[in-house]
Amino acid sequence: MTLVIALANADQIIQVSDRRLSAKGQLVDDSSNKAGHAVCDDASFLYSFTGLARVGSHATSRWLHDALYNSAQSDHRFRNIADALAEEATSYFHSSRDLRSLSAVDRRLTVMLTGYTADGLIVNSLISNFQDFFNSVDHSVAQRKFTAHNLVSNCSAVENPTMIQVIGQFSAFTHTNSEPELRQMLEQRAPAEAIRQKAISLIQDIANRSGEHGSVGGKINTATLCRSAPGVPVAGYASDIVENGIHLLDLVNLCTGAPNFHIANVQLSTTSPVVFPRVHRNAPCPCGSGLKYRFCHRR
Repeated sequence: MTLVIALANADQIIQVSDRRLSAKGQLVDDSSNKAGHAVCDDASFLYSFTGLARVGSHATSRWLHDALYNSAQSDHRFRNIADALAEEATSYFHSSRDLRSLSAVDRRLTVMLTGYTADGLIVNSLISNFQDFFNSVDHSVAQRKFTAHNLVSNCSAVENPTMIQVIGQFSAFTHTNSEPELRQMLEQRAPAEAIRQKAISLIQDIANRSGEHGSVGGKINTATLCRSAPGVPVAGYASDIVENGIHLLDLVNLCTGAPNFHIANVQLSTTSPVVFPRVHRNAPCPCGSGLKYRFCHRR
């Protein structure tokens, strides 16, 4: 399981996701990409997933690209792609030998898509075989079908609609009591970097808690879509250790007539170590308030 947070308002959509893979409390991989960007005929959106990541020859990150592409063949619009993705996932999970060998507990998967439509509305879709978003129920085992829960903002950008959506270790997020502060930042239209840094600090704090059994990692992918230019995502990366590379987003084009290609596992390598420090507690807050970070959004 992992933790993915999507934050949206009239200015930007920010997706923050950790890169850890774990199974039954054991670390499998700490540098697995579970986030990407896609464009279709009527929307530009970020995507990520939580739950089943890898078994046998199956890798969810690779399968998800193929599933998105297949889901866009009959209709290249966001809502129809999301609905078709639920059907595509249901069919695949019944036909894959690797997946059929797993217990129902280990077959759980949720995919989240969040973006802007061509006319600037926020859209979000949650496709899951164990989370019932209609009734706010999480099943302990995978169900037979994936369902798509689709949301679209019902007001214009002038009214600044806001959205916070979380998948994965939801209980860890709720225990932080951070949602009111994140909501306030979105409503006050704080700078994107301030919101991004707050979300990064939140996930890294959760990753450092022993109570999460190592299921959330401190290496984090971020992605930002600006409403003024939603087709050009801004990829970011944060890590709690020194590294020699920066991990970027997967990319896929689902527009009418686009070829089936997938840019995946891209990393910018350096000869010198790269450090990704948090905002220092005594540094000016990225929100621009003029206060020290510890007296402002670090609280």
